[in-house]
Order: sequence, then C-alpha cells, then structure tokens
Amino acid sequence: MNKVDLSDFYAETETSETRAYEHALDIEFIVHREMKHLGLSKSELAKRMGVSLQSLSKLLNSQPNMTLKTIARFELALGINIVPKVTVNYSKELPFLSSNESLRKQWSFRNERPSSHVNLEMISGGLAA
Repeated sequence: MNKVDLSDFYAETETSETRAYEHALDIEFIVHREMKHLGLSKSELAKRMGVSLQSLSKLLNSQPNMTLKTIARFELALGINIVPKVTVNYSKELPFLSSNESLRKQWSFRNERPSSHVNLEMISGGLAA
C-alpha cells in the first residue's frame, strides 16, 4: 500500500476558517469528555449554562465562531479552566506524520483524567488537550 503525504497540501490549504474549525472540534471534545466524567446529560449542562437544549446542541455542533464568552460558560458550567498555551514549532512536519515520538505524544489526547484544570495547548495545526 502506498503512503500519501498530505502535509504539503494541508500547509498550503490551511486558512483561518479551517484552523477555527479545528479549535472548535477540540473544545467540543473537551466538553464531551468533562460531561462524561461528571455524568452530566446535555439537558443538565444546558441548565447549568442557562441556555436551552437546542442552543447547547448548536454550540456543540463544532461552531468555528465560538465566542470567548461561550467558552467561559462551558468552563463555569463544568468547573474547569481551558488555558491556551502557545508552543512554537518552526518545523513544517505535521505531528500525525512525524516519526518524532515526543511530537506525536504532545498531540495525542490522553485517557487519564487531568486535574480540575484542562490545559489546552495551541500548537501548529490546532489545540490539544
């Protein structure tokens, strides 16, 4: 089977819209993970946030234009902090294609539950929890 290297295509086609979509997916993942950990249903989370179930569903539908206020509402409702962390990576090598184990680990979502703070790292190509 031939391997296809999409890193050049990805780098050439990345836009603010595609990056915003990736960030929204990462935040959605964190919210779902915390809901599961706390045993919260969508209805319960919507109530904690003071929004309707329909509004919550829209927010969790990977909206790339999620506001900081919306993220703060998720944080308060779930009792977490989502903390951006900038990591400079001058390499064009994408982590999912990398042979560098430490770079791949940096990008992987871990199964263990972090402390009450969720550290969100801003690194080349998106956010990682």
